[in-house]
Amino acid sequence: MNVKVKAENNELKMREWDFEKDHENVIKLLDIVFEKELESKGLNVKVIFDEFKSILPLMKFLGIFSKNFKHTLDGFVFENREEEIVASVNISYSLFYWEVSMVATHPDYRRRGLARQLVNAAINHAKKLGAKLIVLEVLNINEPAYELYRSLDFVHYDSLTRQKLDFGKLSDIPSIALPEGYELREFTRDKKTNQARYELDMRVTPEDVQVFHPIDRKRYFKPLIIRMVRPIAILLLKLKRFDWLIYQRENLVGDVSVYPSRKEGSPHRINLMLDPAHSDILSEPMISHCLVTLRNNSTVEENTIVEFRTSATKQLETTRKYDFVDVETMHLLGLKIEE
Repeated sequence: MNVKVKAENNELKMREWDFEKDHENVIKLLDIVFEKELESKGLNVKVIFDEFKSILPLMKFLGIFSKNFKHTLDGFVFENREEEIVASVNISYSLFYWEVSMVATHPDYRRRGLARQLVNAAINHAKKLGAKLIVLEVLNINEPAYELYRSLDFVHYDSLTRQKLDFGKLSDIPSIALPEGYELREFTRDKKTNQARYELDMRVTPEDVQVFHPIDRKRYFKPLIIRMVRPIAILLLKLKRFDWLIYQRENLVGDVSVYPSRKEGSPHRINLMLDPAHSDILSEPMISHCLVTLRNNSTVEENTIVEFRTSATKQLETTRKYDFVDVETMHLLGLKIEE
C-alpha cells in the first residue's frame, strides 16, 4: 500500500513497514515521540526491538503454519522525501484479538491527520484478515489521541495503572509470610491447573471488560504448536522467570509471576492475579514475596514495573506502601468488527 499526502512542500508516502528494513528508523521515531514515557519506566526501545530480532527467524518459520506468528509485526509508516520515517503504527495478531500499538508521529509532522490515516490503515488491514476485535491502549492524559480513537468507534472498556519501583528500594523489603490457611506452590502446567487458572481469570476479570477482553480457554489450553515453541523462544530470549500458584486448601486463589531483567534498558516485571475475594489479605504478602525474589535473583540494577486494573485499589495501595510510584494510567479501548 502506498498513499501520498501533500503537506507544506513535503511529499509524504504511506507504505507497509518492513521490520528488518525499518526497525532502526522506527526506534529513532519512538525515542523522540515517547521520550518521557520511556524514561519514566526505564525502558529502552532498542532492547525491545533487539529481542524481536533474535526470534524473527523462528517467527517467520512458524508464520508458515499459523497467523498467530505471521502477523505479529505488521504495520504501516509514513516517510518523507528523504525516506525518513515520520509516523508509524503496528498492528499485531494474538490468539484472541488484533492490537494497535506504536502509534507515533514526529512533532514536526503533527496536526496533518497522519495518525488517523495510519490507524485506519491498520484497522482495514486487520479487517481484511478476518479481525473480529481490535484493541489498543492510550495514555489517560493524551486527550487528542483518546478523542481520535473514540471518533473511530473504539469503546473505552478498562484502565490500567502502571507503577515503578527504583532498584535501590529492593534492599529494604521485608519478607511477609502468607496468612494461615494459604499455601504457595511452584507452578505446574497440566490440564487441572490450566482449568483452575482459567476459572480464576474469569473471576478476576469484570464481565463488562470481558466484552472486549474475552477470557478464552485457548489462553490456558494453547495449541500444540505454541506449546512446542515456548521452550525454544525462552531459550532464544534467555528468559528467566519464577511462577507460583496460591491455594487456600485446594482452591486456586492466586497466580503470580516474576520476570527478572537480564539486560539494561529492560525493567524487572511482576504479574499478580488474585481472586477478588482474597485480594485484600493476599496483596501485601505476595508483593513482598515477589520483591524479595527479585532482590535475591537480580543480576542487573533495573526498575521494577507492575500494573493493576485502576479499580484494584487494594493492590495499588499496597504497592505504594512499598514505595512504588505511579508512572502512567492507560485507557484500554476496543473496536468490535460487525459481521
